[in-house]
Amino acid sequence: MDYQVLQTNRAGVSGRLCVHYLFYSVVDRFAGRLSWNTLSPLFWALAVVYMGHCGWRWLALPRPLWVQHYLDDLLCLPLVLTATLFVLRFFYGQRVRLSSYHVAFTVLYFSLAFEVFFPQFMPRYTGDFLDAVLYATGGVIFYRFLNK
Repeated sequence: MDYQVLQTNRAGVSGRLCVHYLFYSVVDRFAGRLSWNTLSPLFWALAVVYMGHCGWRWLALPRPLWVQHYLDDLLCLPLVLTATLFVLRFFYGQRVRLSSYHVAFTVLYFSLAFEVFFPQFMPRYTGDFLDAVLYATGGVIFYRFLNK
């Protein structure tokens, strides 16, 4: 037998049990801070559509052109901003919401990054004005339905 297990503290609890209790109390405290209601049914539906599209692409099945080129752009900001809101609520509390300025900045940032700057330096990216419109539409979907 391990000598450390046999040692007890003043309350009669072994040292390893104290460490396990401490670990689980810390985990429980952090898990209690998670705001699971941030991840609404609409978020999960959008995530399932995105994952289904990824599977569809991986299987190399034929897709309509609008799905092939534009679905990911439409789903991008609702998923990214909801995940961001989930993390912010962990650190700052349940009442945190993103303002319209935050959402507009994110739309502008994604539009400039993926439709202007990246296409200049990486041949994988192509600039398309409709993608920027879809980012804005995704931002409106997030702000109207998911930012609660």
